[in-house]
Amino acid sequence: MMLSYILLSGVTTGALYALVALGIVIVNKATGVINFAQGELFMFSGFLAWALHVQFGIGYPLTLVLAIAGGFLLGVMTDRIAFQPLKNVDVVSLVLATVGIAFILRGVARVIWGGKGDYLTFPPITSPEPIMIGEIMIIPQQLAVLAGAVLIMALFWLFFRYTRAGKMMQATADNAKAATLVGIRTDRIYALAFGTGTAVAAAAAVLAAPLTLLYPDMGFSFFIKGFAAAVLGGLTSLPGAILGGLLVGIAEALAGGYIASSLMEVSGFVVIMLVLVIMPSGLLGARRLRRV
Repeated sequence: MMLSYILLSGVTTGALYALVALGIVIVNKATGVINFAQGELFMFSGFLAWALHVQFGIGYPLTLVLAIAGGFLLGVMTDRIAFQPLKNVDVVSLVLATVGIAFILRGVARVIWGGKGDYLTFPPITSPEPIMIGEIMIIPQQLAVLAGAVLIMALFWLFFRYTRAGKMMQATADNAKAATLVGIRTDRIYALAFGTGTAVAAAAAVLAAPLTLLYPDMGFSFFIKGFAAAVLGGLTSLPGAILGGLLVGIAEALAGGYIASSLMEVSGFVVIMLVLVIMPSGLLGARRLRRV
């Protein structure tokens, strides 16, 4: 029974890590830059959802939609403030700009929501009573989060495969200069990439909120786990981000359940170091051809 519960918990948290990793990969594929503000964008979207759902009494489904829309706008603003003015300079400047955005968002969150207590609770969306199937204990909240994460992943897969905007994003990611030559407005695609990446993070934040406490510093932890998932799967692979997220979540749950709970916080760093040493391209990233 313990193993089944640990595995379900690992898959649930892994699905959330996969969504964060998807956001990181989407931005990296389009721009070649790691958005180090992704964790704080995740955190800020979670607080936005809390305000909509708890303070304004908006239903959970509409809160999810509004938070995703708000996350998209935050991502576009990040592009306009941190990426577009510096896109022709070195990568270090771009990275430092996203780090600056992260600190700004964390400070704004402390000013707006920190005074209400460092930790805010998000009401559960299902009954907290566990369901027993034989000797297997299932938490309905975890099933709801897992179902929501799978649905969002499917929607974004359909977006990239069948929509014109999704195909233009992939073309820009493969070769920005060629995309420009065929008439694609790459500056708009970059904004779309940042917006889409943050929208995925916002979806993850709303799904994670009922399972965890909200606090201004939570973004860094989720970023590290999401970044570890992206590195494990391959920083240029969307399927790799999903696979990496699930593997990181399961490994974290097993380490916390059978070894020591303190290892859960360092598991992301361990994954990043091991992957960079053993397979720098990740599980699925190695299959891509090198750009020339």
